[in-house]
Amino acid sequence: MQESEHDIFFANTISDVLYQLKTIPGLRIVGGCTGIMTLPEKSLSIRGIKELQLIDKRERYMDLGPAVTLSRLLEVGKNKLPSILYNAAAGISNSHIRNIATIGGNICKDGPKLTLYAPMLALDARLELHNEYEAYYIPITSFSGVPRNSMLIRIRIPIEEWDVAVFRRFGPAHVITENSASFAFLANTQKNTLTNLRIAFAGTVTFRSKELENSIIGTRLPLSEKNIDSLVADAARQFETAAPEKSSPPILKQQFLNLVHYSLEQLT
Repeated sequence: MQESEHDIFFANTISDVLYQLKTIPGLRIVGGCTGIMTLPEKSLSIRGIKELQLIDKRERYMDLGPAVTLSRLLEVGKNKLPSILYNAAAGISNSHIRNIATIGGNICKDGPKLTLYAPMLALDARLELHNEYEAYYIPITSFSGVPRNSMLIRIRIPIEEWDVAVFRRFGPAHVITENSASFAFLANTQKNTLTNLRIAFAGTVTFRSKELENSIIGTRLPLSEKNIDSLVADAARQFETAAPEKSSPPILKQQFLNLVHYSLEQLT
């Protein structure tokens, strides 16, 4: 059987992208294409659009265009990026892949969530989407994919100082499987009290529970081993509610709980 042909389209402006999405059935936006085995039958390259390569750092937030490569993100510098985001990007594949792979592709890829997703969840990133009628922001915690005839324009990351920041990726190196996932933990303390907390996990399942976080915020420090065990048990119950074992390998839950335990220990 003869392989079907692949049609590749190009756009130079955001308006051009939105027009083509509306008028060409089945068109899919692609970036560096490092995360797909074969191109869609109809692909639209956005790499030539300068606006989508934006890096704009302000006092309280940073805006990143979806076509920014991982290498360019790292060039911003370790001292100017949230540490969990820098460490996540630095650990992705090798420099050749990072020169091509884009932030937008990492966030929007179908299937298991990739390495940057947990840090973005923990950082409360917001995504700016455009369609032919409007531009609007949604929190990444509510993101389930780019709607039809829409495109991701910008990722906004709040800039905050964190006393404790933990990032871990696990699973096979340089390949994404059902056992691949990433974990992010952020915490602030003041006068021996936990004042802010973020816990995020992303892979075949995505987990961030504000109920869990709020139940821990306000805890007095240092934490005893008994306190930590109790908090980890709470995390297990929340994880089971969000991600039944039948939807993910059991090892992911155990790795998540091990990292919650380790991260809480850093507060003592």
